[in-house]
Amino acid sequence: MNLAFVIGMLTAVVAGFFSWSVLTRYFQRGGSHNLMWGLGLLLYFIAGASETLLGFGWSEIAFRLWYWSGAIMVAAVLGQGTLHLLVRKPYVATIVSIVIGIIGFASLVWMFSVPLDASKFMPGENLGAFLTESYRSILPQSAVRRILPPLMNIYGTVLLAGGAIYSGLLFARKQVLPHRVLGNTLIAVGGILPALGGSIIKLAESTPALSAWGSVLKYLGIFLGLLVLFVGFQVIAHGSAVPTPAAVRTVPQS
Repeated sequence: MNLAFVIGMLTAVVAGFFSWSVLTRYFQRGGSHNLMWGLGLLLYFIAGASETLLGFGWSEIAFRLWYWSGAIMVAAVLGQGTLHLLVRKPYVATIVSIVIGIIGFASLVWMFSVPLDASKFMPGENLGAFLTESYRSILPQSAVRRILPPLMNIYGTVLLAGGAIYSGLLFARKQVLPHRVLGNTLIAVGGILPALGGSIIKLAESTPALSAWGSVLKYLGIFLGLLVLFVGFQVIAHGSAVPTPAAVRTVPQS
């Protein structure tokens, strides 16, 4: 059992707890941003749990859910949480979330309809490296696979990290709601860390010295990103429950 697999399994456990915590808060206190963040963390859990199952042998359902949740949906859904938090006209975020939901359903149907080549599933002792580098041999080439994952991930990462940076700078300039400044800073860092993990993989493919550590660093980036995101969500959620009078007069709350 290699380090990348252990980190992936730990990510699944932690993401499961975090998603339960955020969704519980949504059902108790509302907030569409809490709903989207909770669903995004649930997708984090599904991806991690599916990969953990693949560590014990081939599972067609686990592979399909792993790719759909992790490669296509998680970043976009988390980004929607930030959109719901920032946008002044709630119907705009709602419309975009409906579009993301339609894309999510259509991509799930696609994912469960494409043929897979299970004979290419040969992870050896390093499942993390195999799934990072060789999953393409199992999943057939198609326009959907080439276009949809990068599109959804770029959209989600830019919205999650970029929106958090914009919001944090806005509140810092107004010198109000310091919890929003801190929370959005953490969300921005948490949104960027998994993307950095993917960049390290690309670097490792052309750098022999990093090849043995590429998948470990990627999974570590995903895990650390999860932790930082959750802390950022909590800072914003708990701070919003007790706004200062000056903050209420200056900036509308979500």
